[in-house]
Amino acid sequence: MPKIVWEGNKKQFGTSHQSPTIPERAVKLRSADGFIGKATLYGIIPMMICMLTVFLKAFMNRKPPIEPLFLIPAFVIGVFVALPFHEVMHALCYPKTATVWIGLCIRKMAAYAISYYPLTKKRFIFMSLAPSILGIVPLIIFIFTPITMKPLLTLCIVSAFMGLISPAPDYMDIISVLQKAPKNALIQDTQDGLYYYEKE
Repeated sequence: MPKIVWEGNKKQFGTSHQSPTIPERAVKLRSADGFIGKATLYGIIPMMICMLTVFLKAFMNRKPPIEPLFLIPAFVIGVFVALPFHEVMHALCYPKTATVWIGLCIRKMAAYAISYYPLTKKRFIFMSLAPSILGIVPLIIFIFTPITMKPLLTLCIVSAFMGLISPAPDYMDIISVLQKAPKNALIQDTQDGLYYYEKE
């Protein structure tokens, strides 16, 4: 398990420390600024999957599976529990020699996990996908839960939406790494953006 440092609430997204120097041969995959906004499109397919699941559940049972009264509590649980846990899932995927900083930016309704430890291509993809389990599990529970249990169904579908859509920037990074980084590359995050470089 890596060393996890809790940074608390920050006014700005990210951390206040400096990332280490990367090799001169490193190639930039994306910038640190504005990448979350650019990743919005990568959340469309997960959103459509969740919407289709709700539609099919309603169609098969001839009644809506969601109780509006429970939407607000479900959303609150998602924001204050699921989002930080999303970052913990990222952190747990790093090796024990790594340091991962986790924090919140409440004014932006965001959480973050940052590590400057270089990861192999496979491990980076695994780390990036890990939080999606927080959407997959609730979606499976939603599918198999009886229509009469609307409070649970509402909580599960809201969690599924948040759990599958929130990794949109991670999906974008994965596609970029798959397309551009060689098989033996190391992927490293920095305050300037995401880079890859081949092992010496």
